[in-house]
Amino acid sequence: MVSNYVFDIRSRERLCRNGAGTYLDGFTDWLASRGYGTQTIRSYIFAAARYMNWAQVNGHASVATLDESSMTAYRTHLANGRSGKRAHERSNAYCGARRFMLYLRQSGVVPEVTKVLPPLETRFRMWMGQHRGVCELTLDTYGLVVRRLLDTLGTEPRSYTAAQLRTFVLAQSRGFSRSKAGNVVSAVRAFVRFLVAHQECADGLRHAIPRVARWRQSGLPRYLEPVDIERILNACDPSQALGVRDRAVLLLLARLGLRAGDVAGLRLGDFDWTHGRLRVTGKSRREIWLPMPQDVGDALLHYLGTARPAVAGDGVFLIVRAPFTPVAARQISSTAQRAIRCAGVKAPSLGAHLFRHSAATGWLRQGLTLQAIGAVLRHRDVDTT
Repeated sequence: MVSNYVFDIRSRERLCRNGAGTYLDGFTDWLASRGYGTQTIRSYIFAAARYMNWAQVNGHASVATLDESSMTAYRTHLANGRSGKRAHERSNAYCGARRFMLYLRQSGVVPEVTKVLPPLETRFRMWMGQHRGVCELTLDTYGLVVRRLLDTLGTEPRSYTAAQLRTFVLAQSRGFSRSKAGNVVSAVRAFVRFLVAHQECADGLRHAIPRVARWRQSGLPRYLEPVDIERILNACDPSQALGVRDRAVLLLLARLGLRAGDVAGLRLGDFDWTHGRLRVTGKSRREIWLPMPQDVGDALLHYLGTARPAVAGDGVFLIVRAPFTPVAARQISSTAQRAIRCAGVKAPSLGAHLFRHSAATGWLRQGLTLQAIGAVLRHRDVDTT
């Protein structure tokens, strides 16, 4: 209820007369249920009302007519200084309006934003998910390439030629690192395999796409020394929820060599505390159980018991501010970058994958075979390891 957060009677009356007034009580309860603090809720109530005032002046007679274009226009209005607000006030006003729109969508008042993909891309994504077990993040990466391919070559695959595909791949890869160029090649190869499987292009086109040069052992992985890893772990502040969470994340990266996506995808049901192991579902959605070292288990229990917000949902690692949603893979990488910088370690690179390389290097030094290391890292080919 708005009355729990806005105590001035005249202010409440003005809010009730606002075009958004009918929905503000529900919006307030929605924010509270997601863990937002009192000051933030009060601020977002007024932000929603101001957004609706602006919308009515700009042709939106009711809340039901609000859409993404109005949200974009409002952001432009705030950004160009016409609102007369300082930068932090503009940011808060937009965040409050954005949350109000999200509430309206989830309540069915405003239609959900639907992302319309080209039919060929939609079919390709379904095929890759069903037959190749490709995760959503990879599908999004491939989808960007496929969309550009369709824009460039058209939506009639039967007209594609080997020369056109090669030209497209080379143009899209120009200026990219070897890794990013490899993503372009992989996406186009996968798309052509899909087309061939459905007899929508010539079978020979599978061999038309150039490979990215990868000389055996030409680029050995960069890694951190054990002493630097300990410095990074010790840089996490144990008195703060963020530090407790980050330490658990970093231990999973450093001790088990997990990918950022593996850590972000962990669920509460993925832990077998009785046998000291955890379940990981990798890029190809293949499940594997890995043993939990003692310090990893201790850090996880400490995080789950003291620092993880008590909210519904089974995501293990959550952002530390409301609405406490599960972290994404990019946030795991940001955690690694922040920790490395905080520790003052001169690292050969930044990001979560550096810890994966470091774990593999440590196992190799301990005498494990490449085959054994590849099994833990879930590599299909020993050359990858």
